[in-house]
Amino acid sequence: MNARACRRGYSLIELLVVTVVVGIMLAIFGGRFRISPETEVQLAATQLAQDLDLARTRALSTRSLARVRFSSGSGNYTGYLDNDNDGAIAQTQPERDALRAFGTRALPLHIAFSRGAASDVPDMPGAGNITFANETLEFDPRGLTLPAGVGGVVYLKQESSMTAVAAVAISPAGNVRLWTWQQGAWK
Repeated sequence: MNARACRRGYSLIELLVVTVVVGIMLAIFGGRFRISPETEVQLAATQLAQDLDLARTRALSTRSLARVRFSSGSGNYTGYLDNDNDGAIAQTQPERDALRAFGTRALPLHIAFSRGAASDVPDMPGAGNITFANETLEFDPRGLTLPAGVGGVVYLKQESSMTAVAAVAISPAGNVRLWTWQQGAWK
């Protein structure tokens, strides 16, 4: 057997050529896989809507109070469930664990509680980025918001765009609805 027939592996030049070709392909196609600011904020709002609906569902299924406390300064929210059914939520670790859901969830990178350039969601006026009193949403054992008859909205914005805004509205009946700001109107 000659030396060429026993050769195993790749030469340094072959590896460099493959690396350059892969790099060129990533440069060409990589930009097409970026998520737009509008999609990014809509994904964050969808997650928030699911978490709020989960908190409401847990309140209904356990016949207990549930609370979601927003922290606009920290960019997160935390869920609690009245685990001892005393009719009060002290925001303790056992109450957070009792929700068995999202615990404390931080907003995704580049997403903040903000309205950006968007107006109020239709039929849900209110000041601020989180229109619930004290940045707190509560559900009673029937899944209705507390105080009774009061809904609210949580606005989310992508940091790089004043128009990449989404909102999660909660009606007094506890229904959760997702809104997106598109071309100067809520849809």
